[in-house]
Amino acid sequence: MSIKVANEAKRIYGKDIDDMSIDELKRFRAWLAREPKAELVPQPVFHLHGIPYLPSYNKKHIWVGPGTSDTRLEYTTTELLEPGSVAKLSVKMLWNRYWTEEVSGWSMA
Repeated sequence: MSIKVANEAKRIYGKDIDDMSIDELKRFRAWLAREPKAELVPQPVFHLHGIPYLPSYNKKHIWVGPGTSDTRLEYTTTELLEPGSVAKLSVKMLWNRYWTEEVSGWSMA
């Protein structure tokens, strides 16, 4: 469960999901089903040595690899696009990142 969902449950019911009654959980799940979902859009993704690096949500021109914030590798757009880099650029359907339009070399047009 995402932090956003847990926070929304706490805002609506004033308690953690683990502390909700069965009826409260049913009502909350029904509410979640009615909420609009974020649309997936084409976004650039880099692959470096077979590992995908996704664009960060909140850090412009940072690409994050798998793992926790303590263990994952991060690269800048410049590092991934510099001459001699073996990074390959592809496109994947993800939630929109506000800054990816600035990255040259990819387009769905």
